Amino acid sequence: MSNIVNKPESLDSQALIRYMMYTDVNRRRATQVGIDTWVDRKTIFGDKYDYGTRHEITFSEIDDSPGQYIVAMIPYIRQIPHPEKEGETIPLRLIYLTSVALWPFFDPISGEALNMAMLPE
Repeated sequence: MSNIVNKPESLDSQALIRYMMYTDVNRRRATQVGIDTWVDRKTIFGDKYDYGTRHEITFSEIDDSPGQYIVAMIPYIRQIPHPEKEGETIPLRLIYLTSVALWPFFDPISGEALNMAMLPE
């Protein structure tokens, strides 16, 4: 069974989103929630999931009702092997979320303070 949902129906679905959840204020620890989702490149490279934005998302492993989450890390995009086309790569955007209740306890991120050591292992 694949961990990817919404197989692309058109050429617009050419990238993946992976949701990661912080359960405490340590940005080095995050767990994947939900499954990878096909989206268009505009969603991957646009501002929809920018740092500090709020989203209502349902993650069945957390709750059957939608929850409110805040993007708690700046955009992180990398290339991964295409899950269905050998020899091709696609962009994957990791979306690091936290609960609205936990968000006020995170240290703000500024350009000067950001480095790769902040990303989960």
